[in-house]
Amino acid sequence: MTDAPNETVLRSRVPEAGAGQKLVAWLGSRFRYLDEAQWRVEIEAFRVTINGKAARADDRLRRGDEVAYRPVHEEPRANTAIEVLHDDPDFAVVFKPAHLVAHADGAFVQNTFFRALERRYQSRGEQPPVALAHRLDRETSGLMIATKRAAASRALQQQFAAGAVEKEYLAIVHGRVEADHFAVDGFLGRDPRSEITIRRAVATVGGNGAQPARTSFRVEERVGDFTLVRAFPETGRTHQIRAHLTHAGHSIVGDKLYGRTDADYIEYVRFVKSGGDPWWDGRLAAGRQLLHAAVIRFAHPTTGAPLSFASEMPEDMVQFLRNHRS
Repeated sequence: MTDAPNETVLRSRVPEAGAGQKLVAWLGSRFRYLDEAQWRVEIEAFRVTINGKAARADDRLRRGDEVAYRPVHEEPRANTAIEVLHDDPDFAVVFKPAHLVAHADGAFVQNTFFRALERRYQSRGEQPPVALAHRLDRETSGLMIATKRAAASRALQQQFAAGAVEKEYLAIVHGRVEADHFAVDGFLGRDPRSEITIRRAVATVGGNGAQPARTSFRVEERVGDFTLVRAFPETGRTHQIRAHLTHAGHSIVGDKLYGRTDADYIEYVRFVKSGGDPWWDGRLAAGRQLLHAAVIRFAHPTTGAPLSFASEMPEDMVQFLRNHRS
């Protein structure tokens, strides 16, 4: 059976213990996110099949039957307007807009950077084995590298591991940064003062998984109560720029995790999990964290030639600065 390209299909083989059971009873006992009454609704809506054929709630199952379920899945909105800036037989450099996860995560299955890029190649009659060389947060815009050959993927992973890939980011932060240049150095690990496991904090000593991390910064423009800075990460730790700017007292505008309390972030997570829009419009000074991966430099994974790619600051960041200029 060929599935529609944007369709989610959940499949399961009936084990020996399920043989002889009615379909609705087996589903209700094995997949408890719906009860039997709810499973009857799904079956009657023709969203459940047995061996590719329409099923009835009271059908008796046999060992080895394939039960398939096509749930109605409405993903949160996402901006899938990617732009391929450079396409090479080995890799592609692609602009990822804000509000787009890199790969399937939680409620996002089809509305991802990875699937958008796959669809782009499929529309051209191509099916390269695409892999992501690195990640950007869902709300961060900017440049990403996707590989199209296994050898290129290995070569680029080695460059990232060796710290040979140079990156520059643009960020709009709260407050007026007085120093034209500054740096944050130390160890970056889980924040011991927070119950949010993904929150990172700077420490003066290592331990508990903390790793050395350094980012240097340069002020690009001061605009009222905000500052546009350019970040030069010298290491590549999780949330490094966001945590370093918060440590410096200048969290990124629109960041829902850093520069805010645990309660603030938990409120956001609960809102999204209850079906709320992850863009959370109007709650913060900006609809997303104003962080943009602007420049990336690396060696061609096959030829070794030095490469450099740049992406202009996106319109939402440009507009934010424009709105706050006196």
